[in-house]
Amino acid sequence: MNSDSIAEILAPFWRTDDGRTASERAADFGIDLSLIEENLRLTPEQRIDQNQSALDLVTSLQEARD
Repeated sequence: MNSDSIAEILAPFWRTDDGRTASERAADFGIDLSLIEENLRLTPEQRIDQNQSALDLVTSLQEARD
């Protein structure tokens, strides 16, 4: 897939003259934004805690592998 075909696929998302939001266009295209929306409801501290938990898990998995 070259950059021209990617631009053609994404072109509908960059339109601003149709009265719809980018989220509405993404949903119509089949993109699930629910995880992004869920994370945006969290406070910055909660997001940092989730990120740290994920990093801790990765570290544990790496240590278990070695």
